[in-house]
Amino acid sequence: METAFHGDGDQDLVIVIERRGGMRMLDPSGWTLPALSAEFGAAAVYRVSRRLSATRVEGLCGSERCLFERRNQPSQGWSVGMPGMPAFPAPAAPSWMPRVAAIAAA
Repeated sequence: METAFHGDGDQDLVIVIERRGGMRMLDPSGWTLPALSAEFGAAAVYRVSRRLSATRVEGLCGSERCLFERRNQPSQGWSVGMPGMPAFPAPAAPSWMPRVAAIAAA
């Protein structure tokens, strides 16, 4: 999950782990995990989907499935507005506004 989370931009890919230990990374367009597993005789198959809001890893190993999803945090500052909107840094106080520390000391 950490490796998938630290990639760049929106991206979809499938990782096929072969029974002999080999690994393939493929474009997942048009494939389901069971179909990939059958086509390559895979020991395990993972689909990584990275979007602006979340990174998701879905795995299939035989008849067992797992799903991990991690919400992406804005890189800096805090968010203003509705969920899904870009994050903006906190606005600076206007120069005419007195600082809280100066008021407390007075």
